Amino acid sequence: MLGRVMFLTTVIATLFCAAVNAYTLQVAYPLWRVVGAAEFPAVHREYLERLWPVITLPHVVMFFASAGLIVWRPGFVPLGEAIAVFVLAAAVVGISAFAAGPIHGRFAQTGVMDAAGYRGLIAISAVRVVMMVGACAVLGVEMMRGLR
Repeated sequence: MLGRVMFLTTVIATLFCAAVNAYTLQVAYPLWRVVGAAEFPAVHREYLERLWPVITLPHVVMFFASAGLIVWRPGFVPLGEAIAVFVLAAAVVGISAFAAGPIHGRFAQTGVMDAAGYRGLIAISAVRVVMMVGACAVLGVEMMRGLR
């Protein structure tokens, strides 16, 4: 039972995080380019204040659920695939904290969205989307296997 709960939690959190990452890449970050320089600090501050419930918390859930899936997994989830999902989830969390975080910190400190930082966030976001799609693909295969 615990394995199925862990699997379901991992699937829901991972799908949600994949959508959030795709939204960030395709909508949120590009919209910053049309914000005036004078307005950017307020927009960015508001963005950072709203991260916890919509972006950070689901990623924390995804991270811990996918870690739990390695230990508590249903029989249709091979250990290697559970580890792959966790590694992808952990990489997304890590790149967010240690690569995107400092860029956001610089934006917050200076109040300026510099071109290099913006390009960095777009590149980081693209990598996160690819990793999230990979995790979703693995989970999709596991779901199909579980339905058999």
